[in-house]
Amino acid sequence: MMSSVVVVGSGAAGLTAAVAAAQSGAEVTVVERAPVLGGTTALSGGLAWMPANLLMAAEGVDDSPAEAREYLLALRLGDVDDELVDYFADQAAAVADWLDSTTGLSWQTVPYPDYHPELPGGKPGHRPLEPQPRGASPELDHRIRTAPNVTAPITYRELATGDFDRAEVADRSSRGVITMGRSMIASLVEAAEALGAAILTGVGVDGLAQSGGTVNGVRIGPEVITGRVILASGGFERDPALVRAFLRGPMTGPVGAPGMDGTALRLSLAAGAELGNMAEAWWCPAMTVPGEAIDGEPFHRLVLTERARPQSLMVDSRGRRFANEARNYNDVGRAMQAFDPTRFQYPAATAWLVFDSGYRRRYHLGPLRRDGSDPEWLYRADSLAELAEAIGIDSEELAASVLRFNQLVGTGDDPDFGRGRSIYDRFVGDPTAPHPTLGPVEEPPFYAVRLHPGCLGTKGGPRTDIHGQVRHQDGDLIEGLYAVGNAAASPLGAAYPGAGGTIGPMLVSAHAAGTAAAG
Repeated sequence: MMSSVVVVGSGAAGLTAAVAAAQSGAEVTVVERAPVLGGTTALSGGLAWMPANLLMAAEGVDDSPAEAREYLLALRLGDVDDELVDYFADQAAAVADWLDSTTGLSWQTVPYPDYHPELPGGKPGHRPLEPQPRGASPELDHRIRTAPNVTAPITYRELATGDFDRAEVADRSSRGVITMGRSMIASLVEAAEALGAAILTGVGVDGLAQSGGTVNGVRIGPEVITGRVILASGGFERDPALVRAFLRGPMTGPVGAPGMDGTALRLSLAAGAELGNMAEAWWCPAMTVPGEAIDGEPFHRLVLTERARPQSLMVDSRGRRFANEARNYNDVGRAMQAFDPTRFQYPAATAWLVFDSGYRRRYHLGPLRRDGSDPEWLYRADSLAELAEAIGIDSEELAASVLRFNQLVGTGDDPDFGRGRSIYDRFVGDPTAPHPTLGPVEEPPFYAVRLHPGCLGTKGGPRTDIHGQVRHQDGDLIEGLYAVGNAAASPLGAAYPGAGGTIGPMLVSAHAAGTAAAG
């Protein structure tokens, strides 16, 4: 008898689970509350951190599951599930190969260093994989969420290396070629439907159908879609009440897709699930441009390489530097939640990226082009004192911070925060500058952009076993209920190992859950 599986959510985790379940012989239904597919994956670079992947050797980088485990052990901090971490390290390469052969998702590596490459087991690049550019019919393209932050069909490898052909990118655009997260979603949608999965949009889940403690479907109004259930509808970063209740500090700039309001969390709690890693998220600094929206909600932009470029620094609400600006966005985002016990406040919950006119002429910043006119949301002043007054921080503190930073730039080293010492810092900086990330802030006029503590998604939810099955509070497993991606507790605790560190573990857990649910 054919088993039935219901997947709630259509991001990379949900669709991978659907492909795995359908390939294993199940009758699969994917339900997505939004009118379009892809969730936060469609907005992302589509990178998957997959250590020991089969393409690394061709790039001259040796790797193994043992080295991946060593690196993840070096990052062990917080609510870590060692069994799931080991499972991911062991299975990542095999799942990447399975996706390539099963879905037509053709991978290429990206030379992004691990976020802490100097730690034991860390690597200087090519653990992240991304889908290669692919065509999409107008119908398929219309079904996938658009990414307002991606304005051209460029690959992440091209962005990271700066090696791309503008004519080729223009040709891709004319031919309907898509890249990054949308490319990943397109391949997964096609594979799932080719295997017989039904994908429904505009369908929200009201509850779980249960009998005798076993989950046997989802309730949608008066209707029930029967089957084992895989929760893959993301985290709770768009629900302010849940954010206040669970996260470790302020988070006011969620950069992922709307709809991540804790649906999976509430459904799993109703079934008695044990929770894990609830205080953590995939942190980041974010910027908000007035008027930008996504599905009627504020659209927040991840601030990534902009922080690492020369002639810029970050300061908190006191006017002081507080972190290595060039570090990965997760760690800088965590630094924005540092608590000042004397003032009883989070001084970096309001932070500023401060830069000079040399930076303004040379670099893009979010939607702001280097040759564009200054918008109203960009603060500008002829002196640092005037800039400080405009953004509401102490002028003497800002002047002292900039003076100290410029002095360190003159020595070529930053002993205060270590900016530029890591392979990673230098990689995300400007390789054409005299120093890839250190440059003085000295040429007026001066500028500032407000940064918010944000996240790509939350990391807490129901605990699962290596098959993605949800654990009950009494220690048993909940029959018929699985959770993957940001709908489940991340096994990594506070860690973010490298570019694609969200999607990579999701793909592995989703493959396991889909296979198990179909069994």
